[in-house]
Order: sequence, then C-alpha cells, then structure tokens
Amino acid sequence: MDTLFTADQALIDKVIDKEWIMFQRVNEESGSRASCQEDRHTFNGMRRAQFEAWSQEALESYFNDLTLAALAGRNLLKEKYIHMMKATAPADYELLLPQVAMPTAETAALASRLSNKIVEQAKEVHGKYAQVAKFGRPIDASQDNNGETSIETYQMGEMLTYSKKTLVALSLHIEALEKVGVLFAQALLENTVKFYNYNSLAEADAAAGTML
Repeated sequence: MDTLFTADQALIDKVIDKEWIMFQRVNEESGSRASCQEDRHTFNGMRRAQFEAWSQEALESYFNDLTLAALAGRNLLKEKYIHMMKATAPADYELLLPQVAMPTAETAALASRLSNKIVEQAKEVHGKYAQVAKFGRPIDASQDNNGETSIETYQMGEMLTYSKKTLVALSLHIEALEKVGVLFAQALLENTVKFYNYNSLAEADAAAGTML
C-alpha cells in the first residue's frame, strides 16, 4: 500500500512549516490564543497523518497554494476556520467573511464533491472500526455541537482554501486509490492512530474497545 502514497517527507515538512506559521496568526487580531496553538507536536502529527495519505502531485500543488497565499497576505488556516464557521457559528461567519478570498463557483463545487466522497468513505471506515471512531470527530455536519466539529465541516472548510489544481490532483489520487480497493479516509485514520503509537487500525480499535 505504501507505494500508492508518494508524498515526499521533506516536502511534507515544508508544508507543515508554512501551515504552522499561518496557524500561529489565526487569532492575532483578538490577542487570544487557543491551547492547540502551543502544541507543535500534535499539530505536526495530525497534519503529517493527512499529507502522508496524499500524492506528490497534490502536495506540490498545495505547497504552491500556501506559497502564493503568503505572498498575497492571505492566511489559509484562518480562512479554513472562517469557512467552518458557516456551520458552527453562522453569525461570526457573516462578520468574518470579508477576510476570506472566496473560491470560484466551479472550485467550490469541486470541493463539495470531494468532501462528500471523503464523508461517504469515512462512514464506511467508521463502520469497520467503530471503537476508534468513538474517539474521533463525528462525521456529519448535523452533529456539529459544543465546539466539536464534524469531519464534513472540517473537510469542507479546508478544501475551500485549496486551488482548483490541488483539488483536481487530490481527486485523481483518491480515484486511483479506489480503483485498487483503498479508501483515502481509511489511510487518514490509519496514519492518525500510528501517531498515537498503534501499529494498525485493528490494533487501535481493539485497544479503544477496552477504554469504553
């Protein structure tokens, strides 16, 4: 399976470094900082879990997105969280929306289709690894509550910050994985549990069952 995931580790490091800089500036206007902004270790682990499931082409395109955004004075991490507020905090979303560079209708539609595909895959994966799933995000946006953000809302918020080129590359990668029976959503979750020192999803699921 590893040969299906070709993202270069050095490039992953560069992407995470750029994201971390933007992440540090998410709340700079208010002067308040979230505790996760002090936790570089977990940030690195979670972002690496995602990008190790990408193709090199998708990662290179996203690195370019980050580079161009920084040159234009945009913060893609901040924009991601504002997009998420459309579902989690609609009033704040309306106030902050002028700070977001909105995607074209075509790019937004592509992001929506890709997000929906990942959500459907996540439902299948959560069905197979139900114990691990209980410790993660809920899947559907209808389950956003009390500060807990769903996979659907998070993924859509992030994908709305990607360029069309990045979305196309990621879509092609996910389709290629499907053709050989590999679910992108499962790869993401597998990488995540490995960050927490489990060798596999099956091992993590068995351990999770003893914690409930």
